Amino acid sequence: MSRSLLATAALLLATPALAEQPVNINFAAEIGGAPFACGQTYDALGATGASVTGIDYRLFVSDAALVRADGSLQPIALEQDGKWQLDTLALLDFEDGTQGCSGTGNADLNTSLHGTVPAGDYVGLTFTLGVPFGQNHIDPTLAAAPLNTTGMFWNWQNGFRFVRIDMVPTDRAEDGPKGWFLHLGSTQCAAESKTEAPSACTNPNRVTVTFPGFDPATNTVVIDPAPVVAGADLRVNAPDTSPGCMSFPGDADCTTVMSRLGLPFDGIAAGAQQLLSVR
Repeated sequence: MSRSLLATAALLLATPALAEQPVNINFAAEIGGAPFACGQTYDALGATGASVTGIDYRLFVSDAALVRADGSLQPIALEQDGKWQLDTLALLDFEDGTQGCSGTGNADLNTSLHGTVPAGDYVGLTFTLGVPFGQNHIDPTLAAAPLNTTGMFWNWQNGFRFVRIDMVPTDRAEDGPKGWFLHLGSTQCAAESKTEAPSACTNPNRVTVTFPGFDPATNTVVIDPAPVVAGADLRVNAPDTSPGCMSFPGDADCTTVMSRLGLPFDGIAAGAQQLLSVR
């Protein structure tokens, strides 16, 4: 072996492997600033100050990364735990299957992302609210966890609900909806039928969330739909539409909602997303 090759080999052997450090991103689920609990009633929500009972609260996040001071991203290598985290995807679950959540939920909870990053200094956090396209349009009965959570699935064409926050108004108007559901997912997906995977979706409806100032040791990501539904009347439902806002074009109940999720809707420009914040 030549001297140069020997020198290179010696250098490689002498260079220590880059240390990994664990990272845990905590999330908190709230409604109107109060912690979410199945069956709990929350007051003064929406345009008419409605009271609602929470009956489901789950969401998918993906592609989480820490942000360095120079703006570069370090993806978080999620622990492949066989239950909540798969590849770059994680399901956050805040309902425990009790009270009103018994219809669609389960007892298990997951309120954080856990994984590793190379040791270093990081100043922020970024992630995507949603399921990557390649994993979104599959058969959940054959998928690995957490994509086997059928309660978060619409159909092959539109894929999964990225966000499922279900509320029931307790003071709904006469003939008002039995529930007001905030469901975010892809829409107008090009497929022959609801049982076929699409080639693309006109409205992917994935939201990139970035917090320039975030320390995993001291900060928590707070989820709260109250600012998102602030302009909606939760006691009524637009005729001939699903209860609440389920992201589909033409639904008047989404008119004041989607822009506050950071997404355009029916000609209305996207605003700043207001579902997630840092505490």
